[in-house]
Amino acid sequence: MKLVESFDFTQSNIQDYLDCFYRFYLRYILRTKWPALVVEDAIKFEARSQAGARFHRLVQQYLAGIPEDQLSSSAAGDPEPGISIWWENFLTHIPSCLVGEKFSEITLSTNLSDSRLVAKYDLLLINQDQHQITIFDWKTSQKLPKKEWLMERVQTRLYRFVLAQSSQALTRGQTFKPADIEMVYWFADFPETLIRLPYDETIYHKDQAFFSTLVTEIKNRPEGSFSKATDLKKCCYCVYRSHCDRGTQAGDLDGFEDFDMDIESAEVETDFDEIAEIKF
Repeated sequence: MKLVESFDFTQSNIQDYLDCFYRFYLRYILRTKWPALVVEDAIKFEARSQAGARFHRLVQQYLAGIPEDQLSSSAAGDPEPGISIWWENFLTHIPSCLVGEKFSEITLSTNLSDSRLVAKYDLLLINQDQHQITIFDWKTSQKLPKKEWLMERVQTRLYRFVLAQSSQALTRGQTFKPADIEMVYWFADFPETLIRLPYDETIYHKDQAFFSTLVTEIKNRPEGSFSKATDLKKCCYCVYRSHCDRGTQAGDLDGFEDFDMDIESAEVETDFDEIAEIKF
């Protein structure tokens, strides 16, 4: 049994593969459903996940032109008190950075090694005067990661690479080089910190080789060679851990962010069937 031909490679399923070949096999090839908890405190985990999603919607509505006072009232009335704090932090620190043409909650894709790579962006900002495209990604994590860790993260590498391949779809044919691209992470609990990750031609070619090799490896891996992870710490936060006889108790919530900074999008896969291809 192999991947379906229409399979799209995303940050989520690529990270699954890198974390554990067998988890990828169960989830995306066998499509195995396994009702284990991601973390021990499931109610609190779900609440934090949903709060992060609601904050993202507030930002999306703001960028779409919904009046600020209306959104502020919505944030103030949210059952999660942290959302109003995140929202005030956003209004205080971010709008002045958003000079240029904005594309919020947009998805781009590109072909590589006869497969499609897909990335969904919180915000793409095109500044024609400075000839720069900035990827903004909003985070509601309670921990601030190191810049070096973010640089090597699948999300960072995939988002910048896909944009470098497909930016002409947004710029009416105008060419932007990798050096014109920057990714910025903003953490709502650390509002004064913008973690800026510039791109360049050298990194772009490394990413191209990395994803091309990885996609080919995944598509050609023999069915019996999807081995289980050797790092058992990651098993604590895997829904298949009891299936693999690697414990029945989920990991603690505080430790979850050491493995996945996107708590609001954990265990969520986007359906990209309707997204048009953008070929390189």
